[in-house]
Amino acid sequence: MIPRVQYKTIKDKIGSNRLLLLSGPREVGKRTIVHEILTATGFKFLEFHGQKKLTKKLFEKIDENTLKTLFGDYRFVVIHEAQYLDQLQSVIEELLSDHWKGTLILTCSYEPVIDEVLREVLQLQGLELQLMPPSFYELAQHNGLPVEESLLEQRLIYGNYPSVVSDLTNAESKLKELVDQVIFTNLGVTDRINKGDKLMRMLQVLAFEVGNAISYNDVGERSGLDNETVERYIDLLEKSFVLIKLPSYFNNHRYELKKSHTIYFVDNGIRNVLINNFNPMTLRNDWDQIWRNWLISERIKWNKINNKEVEYYFWKTHTKQIMDYIEVENGSVSAYKTSWEKRKKMKFPASFAEAYPFSKSFALNRSTYWGFLTKK
Repeated sequence: MIPRVQYKTIKDKIGSNRLLLLSGPREVGKRTIVHEILTATGFKFLEFHGQKKLTKKLFEKIDENTLKTLFGDYRFVVIHEAQYLDQLQSVIEELLSDHWKGTLILTCSYEPVIDEVLREVLQLQGLELQLMPPSFYELAQHNGLPVEESLLEQRLIYGNYPSVVSDLTNAESKLKELVDQVIFTNLGVTDRINKGDKLMRMLQVLAFEVGNAISYNDVGERSGLDNETVERYIDLLEKSFVLIKLPSYFNNHRYELKKSHTIYFVDNGIRNVLINNFNPMTLRNDWDQIWRNWLISERIKWNKINNKEVEYYFWKTHTKQIMDYIEVENGSVSAYKTSWEKRKKMKFPASFAEAYPFSKSFALNRSTYWGFLTKK
C-alpha cells in the first residue's frame, strides 16, 4: 500500500469522533485505509455495502431501535458506498442523537445526498475528508524523487490509480474497468445515467478538448445530447470525482470570456483510456494537454491533502489571450501558463497583467513543476 499523507488525519478523526465521511473516486483505497486503521485498534468492526439490495432494505426505516439492532455493541461501523442509502440523512441524525455510542464511518464514491447545513457542519469540523488517487508527492515519498521523476511520462499516460501504479503491465485493462464502473453504474440515490453510449461520446469529446474553453452546445452537438443534459452529466461526473471544472476568471474587462469553462480529468489515465491513446510522449501531439491536465489535477490534490481553501479558474479573452490556471487564496491571485517543453520561453498576456496588476504570474515546465506541486 502506498503511504498516504492523510493516513494520520483519518486515524485521528476515527479515534476521536462519532462520525467520519470519507469520499473520493472508486478504487483509490478508501476501504483499504479504513480496514488498516480499524484492524490496528484491536476492536471488532461491522461493515455494510450501500449498493447491495440487502443493505438498502436493512436501512429502509431508521429509528432508535433499528439502529441499536443493526449496530449492536460494535465500537466501529463502516458503510461503504453510503451514497446509495435513501435514509442516509436519518442514519446520521440518529447517530448524533446519542442512540448509539460507537463511531460510524461512511465511504462514498459520489457526493451523498444529505442536508446542506449538516454537510457544512461536517466540513467545518473536519469530519468530511477526500481521498484522491495517490499524488506525485506521495509517490515520490514512497519511491524516492529520482525514481518518480524517471516514471513521470508513465504517470502522464497511465495516471496514478493504485492498481495501475502497482501493475503497469495491465494498466490499460484496469483503466477500462474503471471507466465502465463510472458509466454503467448508478452514481447515487437520485442521479442516474440513462444514456451510457452518449455519455461515453461526451467524455471522449471532453478528453480531446482537455484544457480548452468549451461550449455546452458544441459538446452536445458532437455527443448527441442537449445542452441541459451535457451540463447535468458534467455536474454528475464532478460529484463522482471524475472531472474537474474550472470557470472563467473575469471582472468585466474588455474581451474577457465570462461564461465558459475548461474541463480536466482527476486522473490522466482515465482521460487517455477514453481516447484509447497510450502512445509514448514522443509519438503524441497532445503532450501540452496531458501535461496541463496532470499539473492541475496534482495541484488540486495537494491543496486537498493540506486542507487549503482555494478557488480555481482559467482566464481567456476573445482575442485568444490565455492564462491556463488561476488560484485565488485569501484574495491573493496566482496565474500560471504551462508548457511541456523545458526551454520554451513563455509570454504572459500583457492584457492580463494590466487588468490584474496585483496578480503574480508563473511559468510551469519540466524544470519548475516540483515547487508548484508542493507550494504551501
